[in-house]
Amino acid sequence: MTPLSSGYELRSVVHLVRPTGARAQNLEELRAGIVDAPDRSLFFHARHHQLRHPASEEPVHDDFSAWVNGVVQDRETAERISFAVQNRAESPESLRGALLDALLQVPESERLSRGTQPESEFVFLLAESVPLPTGVTAAIARELVHGLIAADASVWFFHLIEQPWFPEGPLLGDWLIARGEERLAAWLIVGAASGQPIEVMRRRLLRRWRQGRISRRVSEAAGASAEVRREAGRSTVARLVRRIHKPEPPA
Repeated sequence: MTPLSSGYELRSVVHLVRPTGARAQNLEELRAGIVDAPDRSLFFHARHHQLRHPASEEPVHDDFSAWVNGVVQDRETAERISFAVQNRAESPESLRGALLDALLQVPESERLSRGTQPESEFVFLLAESVPLPTGVTAAIARELVHGLIAADASVWFFHLIEQPWFPEGPLLGDWLIARGEERLAAWLIVGAASGQPIEVMRRRLLRRWRQGRISRRVSEAAGASAEVRREAGRSTVARLVRRIHKPEPPA
């Protein structure tokens, strides 16, 4: 039995954060630090904010662009860095190159002059990952979706954001694709890569799954007898009425 044909175990994660020893007081030192930064340091500063702020209604800035914008006060460079993180953070190699490209658009003399005081310097950190079992193993896609909806933010972060960077075992997207759920796999992967807050993704997954179930029930009823179709229609209307009286929180 191959891993993709077996059940999928949902895992949580905790992170042990420590400094790498590298620091930056200006954009040139930030560039040099990114060149030498371990992959897990790049990951921490580019993606960990999604776990630190899972319930934010708006995407939160990565650490690099937040420091350049708020401390160095170089909004243009910060926007380039933010764009690089949002569009090139699928792997350590891709992200490192995009960050360096963004910083190299600033002339070296300006990179050296755009800095701050020692007390406001950028401290490079990295996070060692410690996966933890949740006790939930899904045999089919429906069970996986129900598990994700009930899981805490660290489960989402580990499977959708961290594990694709540091592949270990079957990836969630590959497992779903092996079960014919290509569209759901793509939706989850794209949502995670876009930097959407985790709680926003959870609400949208719940709504998407509910809508999909209603569509399947209506489709199945179309080939049934008139009485079965009427009952399916009454059931659908009743659910919609309940949702009107108790609307879902906005995404």
